[in-house]
Amino acid sequence: VHETFGGGATNTAVTFAGMGFEVCFVGMVGEKYGEKVFDNLHVRGVDCTYASQTDQDRTGFSNIINTFDGDRTLLYYAGANRFFSEKELPMEALKQADWIFLSHLAQPKSRIPQRLRSLLASNSRIKLAWNPGHEQIEEGIKKWKTLLKHTEVIFLNKEEASVFTGVPYELAASKQDDPQKRECYDCLLPPYADDCSGPLKAMVKAGATLAVVTDGRNGAQAFDGKNWYFCPVLSRKRVDTLGAGDAYASGFTSALIQGLPLKTALLYGTINAGGVVNQPGAQNGVMTKKEIEKTLKKVNNRVKQMLMPR
Repeated sequence: VHETFGGGATNTAVTFAGMGFEVCFVGMVGEKYGEKVFDNLHVRGVDCTYASQTDQDRTGFSNIINTFDGDRTLLYYAGANRFFSEKELPMEALKQADWIFLSHLAQPKSRIPQRLRSLLASNSRIKLAWNPGHEQIEEGIKKWKTLLKHTEVIFLNKEEASVFTGVPYELAASKQDDPQKRECYDCLLPPYADDCSGPLKAMVKAGATLAVVTDGRNGAQAFDGKNWYFCPVLSRKRVDTLGAGDAYASGFTSALIQGLPLKTALLYGTINAGGVVNQPGAQNGVMTKKEIEKTLKKVNNRVKQMLMPR
């Protein structure tokens, strides 16, 4: 039994701090374990000045049951996260940010996205990276078009992207039945990778500058409005997949913050996620900038790209 820290906002904050950025965690914890969460973030180099604490409920937590192959069943209790609303947003401080990373929002019908949309509309300098949560995914892409128009990059896994956009991905086996598709996709996708071009195109068409879809051991795909990219994982071995999506998204975003090319961003995400899945817990394997750059030198030519078919 391991007791450790997690949650999308804190997981990503830990990566950003490890990259050397000035990072503020904006979220809510409860009385029980709340101080432990803050202490962990302080040790990691994350500023908690704008975080809130409530006595209405305990800090959000999960019971996680892992398989021997690294997969998991997660029993989630939102706790204090349910009380984090637009009233807790430090709007004046957010105006000074260069980037905002928006993670899972547990409050039903949260107005936080609307407040952020207004902020981004009047401050075009600020860039938004977004990893929607279950509630936002279920509401669908039409509801979020106005926010997507201010989104630099959106991250979802394969199944989430299909639900969010209403566009199915195409199973890998079906590519082999169509000679034209097979010839086209063989330039980019390996035989085991499903075709996620449909959801990717839908998210960019809705307004996002970049869309990224992850698929566990089958790698990640991205679309920038013109080119379609594929990046395989570095190793198929894994101990615990908890936090892998957060590590990927924050690693990828870290490269964009530094002004690095999209191909490099895909590798940053892949390398950071690879570190996390090889250790128990969501934050233990998070890599620093120095560690990622060391690995990058060994794997720099693994990303493929092609023009996105119509």
